[in-house]
Amino acid sequence: MTAVLNALLAVAVVTAVLVATSLDRRTAALLGAGGSTVGSFLTWVVAPQAWTDVAIVPWIGAVAGTVACIALWSATRLYAGLFEPPRATHDDDTVAVRTVGADR
Repeated sequence: MTAVLNALLAVAVVTAVLVATSLDRRTAALLGAGGSTVGSFLTWVVAPQAWTDVAIVPWIGAVAGTVACIALWSATRLYAGLFEPPRATHDDDTVAVRTVGADR
């Protein structure tokens, strides 16, 4: 039971540190909680005895999972528009004008 509490504490602390140092707090909370949970779980799957016996192993898994999740998120954001055609250019300069009120 103490190993599970240690893992939950690792997930909470890693997420809190990431949220505290990030400019986009909601994304940081999602990446921190998801990445550290998956990292800790995969560490438990790979080495369950070490995960329960050595107190630092869930912390290492949580940090590694968060780093991997942030790297995947960054790669996805980097290559999101790579294969899309470029935006069409507008010849007129009225693109920035916005009308206020009901459309007629």
